Parts: sequence; structure tokens; C-alpha cells
Amino acid sequence: MGEVMKKLAIVLGMALVVSGCERTDATPAVGTEVKVEKKDGVTVAGKLVEAKPEQVVVEAPDGTKTEVPRSQIASMTHASGLVASGDPAAAARRDAEAKAAAGAEGKAAAAPVAPAFAEVTIPAGTTLSATLGTAVASDTSRIEDPVRATLKTAVSAEGHRALPAGTTLIGHVTSAEESAKVKGRASIAFRFNTIDLPGEGGRQPISTETISRLAPATKKKDATKIGVGAGAGAVIGGIVGGGSGAAKGAAIGGAAGTGVVLATKGEEVRLASGTPVSVKLTAPLTVRVPLK
Repeated sequence: MGEVMKKLAIVLGMALVVSGCERTDATPAVGTEVKVEKKDGVTVAGKLVEAKPEQVVVEAPDGTKTEVPRSQIASMTHASGLVASGDPAAAARRDAEAKAAAGAEGKAAAAPVAPAFAEVTIPAGTTLSATLGTAVASDTSRIEDPVRATLKTAVSAEGHRALPAGTTLIGHVTSAEESAKVKGRASIAFRFNTIDLPGEGGRQPISTETISRLAPATKKKDATKIGVGAGAGAVIGGIVGGGSGAAKGAAIGGAAGTGVVLATKGEEVRLASGTPVSVKLTAPLTVRVPLK
């Protein structure tokens, strides 16, 4: 009786072992899309069309069939994952590598991401040196006409290059006075209210001083014109009528010179494209600076 029980125990043990092996090395159903990795590193992918104890047959999408002996199979996978392994050690090694990779990815995901940008504030009073990209003139510009300029030199703040050279300043004409006859000097004025940062920086509002230019006075030139007219008149009057003629000629010449002055407009103010200008910020400007 004892001998019989021993034999029964052995049979049951073997059945369990076989059952475990079958669960470990279960083969998917015929018709399943599989990927078979051979021990020599070659991978065969396609539809499983035949599964025998000694080999499996895989049909590629182009209809080619490949017979793979089970002794050469390192692993076989399908949509649900690993289903067969011809090399338990290789399978264990792959599992360990997968776990290590997952752990590394987890650590990388948990690591804090360094910020790509820093906010930098440029203080009020900072001078911006720029070059006009738009021509302005007292006799042709009108109020609200757009004005553009680009920075000649970069602006640094808080240890960063806050505004690179080439940054665009955008504004408009605030005043344009054409020269007048007799009195009234020409003038032009403008300011910037927007900055267009290079790349993906975008546009931001800014506040700057007003840049203004006034035409030079013409009093000396006017006096010269009147004096020349009077002198010429005196010469001509002296030739024609003597001393009294000279006095009359001077009066007439001076009047003529004055008439020329009254009929002539003063100088205009014209700033061509490419003219250098400098302007100060009247309020702090905060920008985002990419970190290298």
C-alpha cells in the first residue's frame, strides 16, 4: 500500500511539472499574429499558421512561410505579450532588463525638469540704442503714422541678455509740425509702445520717452537776406541818384529782402531710415529669456 502511494505521488508530481511547463510555454492559437525571436537574433513576424510539438510555421504578410524549430525559439509574442520561450534564462534576462529600464524611466520622470526660461526685468531709465527703419519728416509724416526701429546693441539685465540686437521697436508719430513762413519752426516727435522680440518671444507693450527733433532757427539767414537786399539797393541807388538815391535804394532793397524772407518757409526736419536714435524706458520691462 505504501509503495502504491509513493508511485501515485510521483505521477502527480510529474503531472504538475508538465502542467506548469505547458502554462509557461503555451502556444497561441493558429491564426494569431505573432513575432518569433530566434536564438540567433533573427525575428520572424506574421500569422501563425501551424503549431507542432517540434516546430511552428509563420506566414509573412507577403505570403512567405517560415518554419522555426522550437529548439531555436528564444521567445514568441503576440498582442497579449510573451506566450512562449525556448530559453528560460534568456527570458529571465529580458524580464530583468525590462524592469531595469522601467525603473530608469520612473526615476527620469520623477526628476524635476529644469525651467527653460527665466523672467528678467529691465529697469526704467535703461537706454535703448536703435536705428530707425522708418523715415519720418515734419512735412510728410502725420500723427499716428507707424514708426519702426531695431536695436543696434543688446540690452543686458540680471546677468542675462534680455534684449538681443535686432529686436524690433514699434511706435507711432505723436507730433508733426511743418515749417511756417515768418515764424514757426518745423518739428517731428514719436515714441515706441511695443517691442517685438525675436523668435518665439512675441510682442510686449513698452513705455518710452518721446523722441523729438526741432528744425534749426533761420534768423541769421533771414538777416543776411535782408542785409544783402539793402546793400544791393544802396549801390544801385547811389549810382542812379547820388547820396539820396543810395538811401532810397537801401530802403527799397531792404524791403525786397524782407519780402523774400516773408515768402520763404523755414527748414524741415527729416530723419531718414538708418538714422541712429536713443530712447529711455519710462517703465520697467519684464521679458522671458531662454536659458542655455
